[in-house]
Amino acid sequence: MRDASKASAAFWQALDGKPSLNTSAKEEEGSSSHYDESLVLDTAPNDIFRLVQELRRCLAELGVSAEDVKDRNRDVESWACLIYGSMSAPSRTFHDVGHVFDISRGADCIQTISALFHDVIYYTIDGGLSTAQAKVLDGVIVEKHDDSAVSLSETICSEDKHVAMVVTVFGFNPGQVLSPFKGLNEFLSAVLAVRCLKETLHDSYLLRIAACIEATVPFRKADENGRTPLDGLHERVCKANADMESGLTEFQIVLAIQRAADLANRDVTNFATKDHAQFLSNTWKLLPESNISLRSDGTGHISSFVIALKKMLGFLENLDPSDIYGSYQNEPSDDVMRNLTERARRNISIATRYLRVKVLGLSLIAALAELTGGDAPLIMFVRGMTVDEPKDKHSHQNMKKAMKAGNGSAEQKQGNSRTSYIANFGTVQRTSSRRDCDEEVYSLLKCGRKVESKFDLINSPVAAYLYGILGDTMCDRSFDFCACPMDSTNAKKLLDSLPPDDVAFIARSCSRIVLTRAEQLIGIANLYSEHCPSFQGNHQQ
Repeated sequence: MRDASKASAAFWQALDGKPSLNTSAKEEEGSSSHYDESLVLDTAPNDIFRLVQELRRCLAELGVSAEDVKDRNRDVESWACLIYGSMSAPSRTFHDVGHVFDISRGADCIQTISALFHDVIYYTIDGGLSTAQAKVLDGVIVEKHDDSAVSLSETICSEDKHVAMVVTVFGFNPGQVLSPFKGLNEFLSAVLAVRCLKETLHDSYLLRIAACIEATVPFRKADENGRTPLDGLHERVCKANADMESGLTEFQIVLAIQRAADLANRDVTNFATKDHAQFLSNTWKLLPESNISLRSDGTGHISSFVIALKKMLGFLENLDPSDIYGSYQNEPSDDVMRNLTERARRNISIATRYLRVKVLGLSLIAALAELTGGDAPLIMFVRGMTVDEPKDKHSHQNMKKAMKAGNGSAEQKQGNSRTSYIANFGTVQRTSSRRDCDEEVYSLLKCGRKVESKFDLINSPVAAYLYGILGDTMCDRSFDFCACPMDSTNAKKLLDSLPPDDVAFIARSCSRIVLTRAEQLIGIANLYSEHCPSFQGNHQQ
């Protein structure tokens, strides 16, 4: 089998990190010499083919003979179709088939199999189990459809030793109510994997696969005694190993936990990316998974989008970066862990500020909608708005370089003043620049995230316009009035908290898009134009 340390190191080099399993700890089981190259399918664009290819390769590397692999063709095919069908559901916009290929790149065979199965079940997001999933998981859980509660069967552990093993690895108990935030999805995915593979792989491999999937339960803290989730996993794997008589040595169990830690870190590697625009794009991919209203193509209402963003904002504001990555017996090393954690901290900081300003911009649109007829599809108010298009596809990077270079603002180097844009039908020139404005956040709002989404513009013209004028302090002050759902009282308070001439400009801009409300929007624009001299929170310095 390939050296796990080399696979891990190759993966993390993409992030300039150097986590790896102990280079002296080569796995003694399995060998690539068992692998019959004739079993590899030709490269094909079909993801099911890729899944079949990876499963067959991994089985061969774990010692399954070429003849036995061929005999398992129908099984492998059914596993691949189950994985593909589960992860190609309309609800999967981030945790899809591409995700498992991403995190298994360069992984060893146990990690690869674990990665392929680890997100098969997303119980709440997918609306329960599919027919194919339910067939494999028969008897494992009790579903109460009246309150959507899911409990572990009282009797399954006495009936199925392999399910009992997974229950031990996860630290669950028969009859326990399973929470989607505390391992429900990972547990069911692990049981599904073990049930699929139990006739093909030795119990010692099944135990290690279950451990890898358990480690992907994210964002867990150490307990009151300072024991980390990986410390607890080690103890439970030792117990399961004894109960199952799997034959793993302590050395192999330590390797299993280190391997699990590496896979878990791969699963959340997005948090450590240096590309902040990509991090936001992946955040946007997650939004429709937990917000059904965003799965439509631009027909979601403004309030639905604000609710989704506020939920994500709340999650990120309460996420401790030190709870994202895990290490076991110095794998990854302390230096690597600090590096990953600090990168995650910066991404979270940028994302939370970005989201707060984004919510403010959308709440302004929601306020205008509320005062002119009520909530409406976001596309009515925003889709026609565009910032000046970049001169080339590398504009985001060019802007960042310009910001670092000095000698004037980045916008001047791009040929635009900071707030000389908001809509495709007009411009407003601003000469002042807020000192308490994060330039990285501003450039992301203006230039956009990395990847398009169905339910939102890639850039944020209204939010960028407001942020460039107000900066952090005044945005935070107005954020207090971003009620959701918006009502007329908070709508007026929010508009009154902003510079009147900018409210007037945005309202007038919207009137050119929302023709059915043009008269009311122009009325708001005229009202706030008249109020300009009395505004005390003026943005001019």
